[in-house]
Amino acid sequence: MELVSVWAVNGFLALHLGAIACACGTRVAAGSRCERPLQLLFLFALGAVGVTTWYCRSGSLGLGIPSGMTLIVMVLLAVTDFRRTYDPAHC
Repeated sequence: MELVSVWAVNGFLALHLGAIACACGTRVAAGSRCERPLQLLFLFALGAVGVTTWYCRSGSLGLGIPSGMTLIVMVLLAVTDFRRTYDPAHC
């Protein structure tokens, strides 16, 4: 296992946290003027996290699993509709 610099770890964390924030932003901006730019930013971030996952997995850096988990969270945040579409049952 290779040693990774502090800058690389900080960049890794910034990329992944920013990508998750971007995925949340796509849901928040649904139906607004900002939706299209945020979707494009999301696709770019999804690709960047995918490349990072591939690199971390092939370079045996030990960060492939967290990157894969970020990809899963991003996709789930992007496709899940969190709006309430039903009325709760009143007792």
